[in-house]
Amino acid sequence: MKINNESEYEKASERADEIFGAKKGTPEEKELQELLKAIKEYDDDFIRMLKANE
Repeated sequence: MKINNESEYEKASERADEIFGAKKGTPEEKELQELLKAIKEYDDDFIRMLKANE
């Protein structure tokens, strides 16, 4: 999963909030892990972009 823009980021964040605390071994837990990874990658890319523009 890759987040490409702010709209996708907001949707991913909302969905992560909805399923936060999903029980281990459930499809929701796997989805949550994928969402959190994608959100972190998007955040990291955004921070790199800001630093590059300083």
